[in-house]
Amino acid sequence: MISSLTGILELTEPGSLIVNVNGIGYHVQVPLNAEFDINKSSQTVYTYLYIREDRLALYGFLEKGERDFFKILLDTPGIGPKVAMNIISDMGAERFQYAVLSENLTTISSIPGIGLKSAKKMVLELKEKFKLLKVNQEIITKEEKKDIVYEGIEALKGLGYSEREAKQKILNAMEKIPDYSSMGIEDLIKEALKK
Repeated sequence: MISSLTGILELTEPGSLIVNVNGIGYHVQVPLNAEFDINKSSQTVYTYLYIREDRLALYGFLEKGERDFFKILLDTPGIGPKVAMNIISDMGAERFQYAVLSENLTTISSIPGIGLKSAKKMVLELKEKFKLLKVNQEIITKEEKKDIVYEGIEALKGLGYSEREAKQKILNAMEKIPDYSSMGIEDLIKEALKK
């Protein structure tokens, strides 16, 4: 198996590049959000060789951890390389793990190639695996903050506030509450509605 390539990177199109290793160009599919240095000095791309009876493809990543996460996704029923790359491109490993652990089906099903039914199946298949992995606490905190802000804005809009007014009131309330990790949505709404 080809686990890495070191050479000059040449971009061909979004989502793929050519790694020139001693004059041999390897076509490698990469996440859309990957920031490789194109046409610079020699670099290492961590790769996964995907083999099927009718297909042979190389997938490349900036870091070993990202490649290992790609392997975990491929070992999950219903996730092929295209969906796995969409997950990494769209959300990244840690945000996706958080979405699975918090069973956020809306976020998971917003990834191209994943419907609500597939999202439910992924949560069932991956939740136990992800519990064993260490998810970055900073990512969890950011995601929780996004969720509570979104819920707060939607609640105020339901009370008749415009999007702009609701957003401003929620953001002001968030600034007044030092520890929002222990705060519920009700507390946030009460704080936002104070004069």
